[in-house]
Amino acid sequence: MDNLNATLVKSFEGVLNSLVDGTSYIKMPPKGPRDLASLSEAEIKAKRLNENGESSTRDDNYNPQTHKNIVIDIEDSMLPKLINIPKKHQIDGLSICGIDGSNQRIGMNSFYLILARAAIVNFKYTNGTEPPYFYREHRDASAVTWVDGNIFTENLIEFTNNKLKSEKKEDGVNIIDHLNKPYESPFLVGYDHTKSDKSPSSHALGWAVKFQQALELLCLKEIRIDKKTICIKDGPLFSTSSSIHDTIEGLRPIISWTNQILVCVSKSINDSKLMLETLCSFPELLEIYFPGDEITRDTILSIGTDALLLQRILQPGHRTSLIKAVPIARKGVCDKAKDELCKDITPLHCYYRGKIRPQSFIRMEVPFFMWDENKELVEEALSIVAWQHELGGNMPFIQSVAEDLCQLNYEKELLEKQTLAALNLKQLDLAQQY
Repeated sequence: MDNLNATLVKSFEGVLNSLVDGTSYIKMPPKGPRDLASLSEAEIKAKRLNENGESSTRDDNYNPQTHKNIVIDIEDSMLPKLINIPKKHQIDGLSICGIDGSNQRIGMNSFYLILARAAIVNFKYTNGTEPPYFYREHRDASAVTWVDGNIFTENLIEFTNNKLKSEKKEDGVNIIDHLNKPYESPFLVGYDHTKSDKSPSSHALGWAVKFQQALELLCLKEIRIDKKTICIKDGPLFSTSSSIHDTIEGLRPIISWTNQILVCVSKSINDSKLMLETLCSFPELLEIYFPGDEITRDTILSIGTDALLLQRILQPGHRTSLIKAVPIARKGVCDKAKDELCKDITPLHCYYRGKIRPQSFIRMEVPFFMWDENKELVEEALSIVAWQHELGGNMPFIQSVAEDLCQLNYEKELLEKQTLAALNLKQLDLAQQY
């Protein structure tokens, strides 16, 4: 294991040494944790949404009264569009970056240890004599969710980072500025029983996803802007668990990009409802996609998800037309990002159906201002992502490489063993979660 990985696991040494003695623990009356930074109600509810910020239980993600947050006339036609594989000259000297993240938790009911990582991979392609190359980088973060107030001694404060603070009622916790600093100690975060979701493990999962998504956003700072680059980030443009502040600060680097395009790719679309709700909002589209079939709004709603609908709309190698849309749950961050960044960051969405069997779908998002400023480069970027998807099979190839490199399975296994050893040493008999 290299030094970075060793540092990530080693950062919990002081935490594990701060566990109380088992003999003393069983004599203590029940006690809640300290007053620590906790997830807001909005962040708790975000876990009930799919990764695109849509509810899987409702059909009004895009405002059923006005539909002002769906725009369909971005392109000349709403018909599906064939994506051609890029030519050799289009990828000669091109840099393609992939960003992906992962998280792991060690759950002991009384506390949770959290590991998070985001990896960035860069491929440079060439058709000349210059050799192609790739490099990788990754960012790590660790945290402790303190649930049982008796489980640690006061020494824990010395071995953790307690700088995170809860903001206003619904703003959540801002963490991206802290992750930018070279802290080696795990962040100390809390569990709040007053929230609608009472499960400590759900709060720990919320924290783990929040750290992962912030690290993914921070990777955008590493994209070099001195060469033509297509950056493929896993997940949606607006991460569901990131605060408004973290989302804006994470996306801030892209407003200075000129010859670079960000394409956010979601490979899990089983719960996506954008296309479904778009057809229901604009019934004139039904005759375009299903001429003469007398398809009704109720018929579309009965299908349930975009995944089934796309089987009937898209042929292999085609994408849907671009739709400018943001779900209600992410409208606030979209509006504030426009004000603070002075760019229209609203996502432009389309779905692509792969050619290789078994055929799979991906959902691609591009910030609107990039399309507005350079339509040709965005079209080229979408073709590059489609090509990478054909190489990867069920996801863009470079994204699969980044996904492999960000995994934390080894670190989790090692930390689990160290945690059990520490519990045995302290004679603490705690039930482990699986």
